[in-house]
Amino acid sequence: MDIKSSLLLIIPAVIILLLVFPIFLEVRVSYNPLINRGVIGIFLFKKKLIYYFLEIHGKYIVLINDTETKTEEIDFKSQKFEVIEEFLKQVKDKIRVKHFFVYYNIGTGDAFSSSLLCATINQLINFFFVNLKSKKPTASLCVYDTVSYNREIFEMAVNMLISISFFDLVYSFIYSCIIVKSKN
Repeated sequence: MDIKSSLLLIIPAVIILLLVFPIFLEVRVSYNPLINRGVIGIFLFKKKLIYYFLEIHGKYIVLINDTETKTEEIDFKSQKFEVIEEFLKQVKDKIRVKHFFVYYNIGTGDAFSSSLLCATINQLINFFFVNLKSKKPTASLCVYDTVSYNREIFEMAVNMLISISFFDLVYSFIYSCIIVKSKN
């Protein structure tokens, strides 16, 4: 066996390794409804993949990044959303959640109502975490809450690290496209 043929065997081995080993995606979402401004970011191996500022105006989402501003209409009956919905159904059991952190800072200007609102939100988040922990037992879940008693503020953010193999992503996307096409 010469060197040229052994080098050619490395290429399929690398492709198989890329398909099988998991990729790590970090998803960061933050939104403040009081000023109608938020951020969404997706990072692949700690490198920025997608990073947009977002604003919601009725049926439209305005996405702003360093180079462009896009306006997308939100139409939940379109074929694009059907594919995304089916894709999320296919992928949800294949995703491994490493950590899921929720950050929020809420204040209504009144100390009593602020503490009641934050306690209610904290209970809802913990209820969600109990359900998530029963399905994904290795996930690290945490809530970082801050109550602003004397001012009106509403800031919420989510940071999650997930892993999924590239093969599962591609297979789920192709399968969801086939299912949506067969329905229509």
